[in-house]
Amino acid sequence: MRADSRQGTLVSQAEKLSTELAGRWAVVFAAKSWDERLELLNQVHEQLQEDLGDLEMYSTVSPMFIRKLIERLANGPVVSVAQAHIYANSQDEGHRRAAGEWLAAQGKDPSRPR
Repeated sequence: MRADSRQGTLVSQAEKLSTELAGRWAVVFAAKSWDERLELLNQVHEQLQEDLGDLEMYSTVSPMFIRKLIERLANGPVVSVAQAHIYANSQDEGHRRAAGEWLAAQGKDPSRPR
């Protein structure tokens, strides 16, 4: 199989799996605070990595899953360190930028809540 064909198949499979995961987990995440979401996301990722047993697939699925999860949870402004950590690992450049900007602002203004 050619490398570009394999990459296309990998991305296609990752899109499908990430959509399934976001659909399955969105309701559970919605009821939690950003701190609780980060903790749960770490647990989900740990299990996902173990279940997939394929680092390349995991590395492709993870940012897609996070992007889709954020989109389902209401794609709002970053307001906490935990939320910034989640946004920073999203496939979406806008999410990553928002996380970076929020974290940078925290370093410049120590009076802002963390």
